[in-house]
Amino acid sequence: MTPNDFKSGMRRLAAGVSLVTVATAEGRHGLIATAVTSLSAEPPSLLICVNASASIHEHLRGAPAFCVNVLSRSQQPVAERFAQPHDRNTRFELGDWTELETGAPALRGAQVSFDCRPAQTVSFGTHTIFIGEVVAVTDWSSPADPLLYHEGRFQALPRSEPA
Repeated sequence: MTPNDFKSGMRRLAAGVSLVTVATAEGRHGLIATAVTSLSAEPPSLLICVNASASIHEHLRGAPAFCVNVLSRSQQPVAERFAQPHDRNTRFELGDWTELETGAPALRGAQVSFDCRPAQTVSFGTHTIFIGEVVAVTDWSSPADPLLYHEGRFQALPRSEPA
């Protein structure tokens, strides 16, 4: 099996799109991530997997807090902007941003924003698993209308009639 075989298989797994953000002395940084999941309800925690070569990696490693913004369908332009390395300097010009209790940047209108303090990191292969203890949850959006990533592109669930 090759890394490309693995990547091809993973393209079949639909995943929610999250925007991981952090503020440091150098400024705000963000990364589009699909490798985000809940870890525990006691204590409330999430894990995110970040490639060590990602520009945000070292900022996350040294930050006192980070935010996981679960994106909505309407935020696809924000996701596209953050997915492009050449747009790094203008990423935060798109969207309505605020600062959470920890100082982490949060995107208003996201499905939900999880304000996290780093709890632990684990290195594995090319990635680092960042475990964040969730200190606050902000539900920005109702009803749920998540942005997904599948087959190498952003997608959304079909709209359904209210129950």
